[in-house]
Amino acid sequence: MRLTLRTLIAYLDDELQPDQAKEIGQKLTESDSATALVERINEVMRRRRLSAPELFGKGAGLDPNLVAEYLDSELTPAEVVDVEKICLDSDMHLAEVAACHQILTLVLADPVEVRSETRSRMYGLGPVATSDAVRANDFAGVSRDHESRQIPMIASALNPSHNGSADRELPDYLKPQTSWKQTGLMALIVLVLIGWFASLLSDRTLRSGSRTDNDASRSEKLSSVMVNPPDNDAGKKNEIAPAQTGDPQIAQVDPSVPSRPQNVRVAPSKELPEGDSEPDVPPALETKPGRSKPANTVPAPPQPAETANPPEPETAPIKLMPSLKLSRGSKEGIVLRFEPDAGDFLVLPRVVQLRVGDQLACPEPFRADFKIGDDLCSFALIGGTSVKYLGPDEQSSVGFDIQQGALLFEVHGLRPADDDADEAKPQMPSLPITLMFYGRQARLELASDNAVCGIEVHRAEPNKFEVEPAAPGFTASLHVAQGTVRFSTADGKTATVEGPGFLPITSGVTANEKKSEIGRTSQLIFPDWLEADPKRAATKIKRPYNTAFEKEFDAEQLLQLSLPAVVNNPRLAISELAVKCLALTDSYNPLVKALSQGDHREARLAAISGLRQWLPLDPRHRALLKAELAKYFLPSDAEAVYRLLWGFDADDAKTPATSRSLVGWLDSDQLAIRELAFFHVQKLTGLKHEYSPINPPGQRRAAVDRWYSHLEKKGGTLVME
Repeated sequence: MRLTLRTLIAYLDDELQPDQAKEIGQKLTESDSATALVERINEVMRRRRLSAPELFGKGAGLDPNLVAEYLDSELTPAEVVDVEKICLDSDMHLAEVAACHQILTLVLADPVEVRSETRSRMYGLGPVATSDAVRANDFAGVSRDHESRQIPMIASALNPSHNGSADRELPDYLKPQTSWKQTGLMALIVLVLIGWFASLLSDRTLRSGSRTDNDASRSEKLSSVMVNPPDNDAGKKNEIAPAQTGDPQIAQVDPSVPSRPQNVRVAPSKELPEGDSEPDVPPALETKPGRSKPANTVPAPPQPAETANPPEPETAPIKLMPSLKLSRGSKEGIVLRFEPDAGDFLVLPRVVQLRVGDQLACPEPFRADFKIGDDLCSFALIGGTSVKYLGPDEQSSVGFDIQQGALLFEVHGLRPADDDADEAKPQMPSLPITLMFYGRQARLELASDNAVCGIEVHRAEPNKFEVEPAAPGFTASLHVAQGTVRFSTADGKTATVEGPGFLPITSGVTANEKKSEIGRTSQLIFPDWLEADPKRAATKIKRPYNTAFEKEFDAEQLLQLSLPAVVNNPRLAISELAVKCLALTDSYNPLVKALSQGDHREARLAAISGLRQWLPLDPRHRALLKAELAKYFLPSDAEAVYRLLWGFDADDAKTPATSRSLVGWLDSDQLAIRELAFFHVQKLTGLKHEYSPINPPGQRRAAVDRWYSHLEKKGGTLVME
């Protein structure tokens, strides 16, 4: 396949077949000019305030019909050269053609249904005058070889009327037509309903029978009311007991007594409209329709009170804690919020108040600070964090569902307990916060007015083919820099941590300690992000690419329409940050593309990590990943990439067949396969043998031979028994 501007645009919009895309990608790696053109296309399409071609007169752009035929590959080779020359000489025309192709790709993939009102209005506009047509010949520098070629008008399908005016009516085949069969069927149904309703009104038996049943039912109601007066104590049981904890925003957990949090999230009950009240008479007894009691029948004696079945008491509504507003505290950095209507993330405005249910993502290397209430507490999303803001529940006014990353909390001043609190058990100032970890509930209490702590969560990666990681599927830990913090799990376990301190929430997590001399205690080392002051935190973590990466985000454009192009940025750090942001938002489509076509190894490794963490989250992800891999790889290569993304464990490293397959993949023609194979081989053995996936073929084969020698020394396996 020839490397032209048309095929290059189709390659960027993922319109080519896998074998064609592979061929074009190989040519891009061999041609510096083609790579520069790709970067230029991505740059001009993202450039703001880029003017558009004029429609008429001097400097008019290409004829729209000519551009459409160019995008459809319907032009002659000479005409293609003319159009591409104009595009290559002008950024404005290059952006116009590339953007048109991208829009057509999106629209044709998901056709839009045109409403009948819109179609009628378009047909009513009439034909376009011939003098208003603009051809490519009007643009300076275009060859005149095709001047005689007729280009159809946009509205040429409209036929002018005999008097010269446009016919503004819809064609007959587009006009809505009514069928006499449908009209007759509807009339017949209406007549049948009218006859059935008239027969019900004229049936005296039904009316008398219903009256008798109503009289008997009413007598039974009165008898039951006289025998069983309403119990006033039942209503008292349904009343909500007054809170004994004083201020509903303050709670305290005794570390010596296990307590089970009962954080049940419910929607507020709908209130009855004004004027509606429950009747004082108990509900009527059920009677069988069509069977009336004779007039001389003796009424049955009333049932004893102890055998009556009183109505079950209504469940009292759960009292929720008052909600606290969450607002953004800093105007720096980038925060993304998921928009359900668009199905993608958008940049969060600088000044905004969070809504319950907001899904937030703070990409690296930024940090987002927020305030809880009236500066009661502040929290920060560290770069690489994805959380969901939860509403209040029974025991806390705020909550977070943490998917990954780190969350930092700092108390500014807690309110004291109310005066009417229980004096026998005085309350200490505390702020309870509900935490969710992939369906597991816990509660964090900031129990002192100077508490500074952080929660860190990491997703687990699989290490067995199509087997999810061992439960719980993540690791979490609590770091306490200062103050007092209590952490309670759903099974009733409570732990109090005094700062500086560390608490492993899941197994397999250990504290980072600095080993001291004999006879001295080890010093606990906190992560660099555990710093309450944003300025000092920025000093600890060097972020030289904050400003450059922030410019790549468009506040008015969806994330998956703007950020995937940044993956091909020539600067390694910007490309890697873009891939990590896509992994943070679980955008698997551009991650697969970055793995197959990424220019930087760091970006490919970030794509590997993101896909391996996303894959085991849902069984449906397996089919989605296979379908996406088929777009960029040949069937055999796609199968190998899918197997490598699931990973390997120590038992696989001791199996000769698996060990030889991994070493064989090191010499694959596909860079993504070599990258994945070396990722696992190095992880299992801790060795490199001077191998690199990006080395030239000669050096790579020599390193692969050293790996085969390694297998022979280990008895055919990567790791000996």
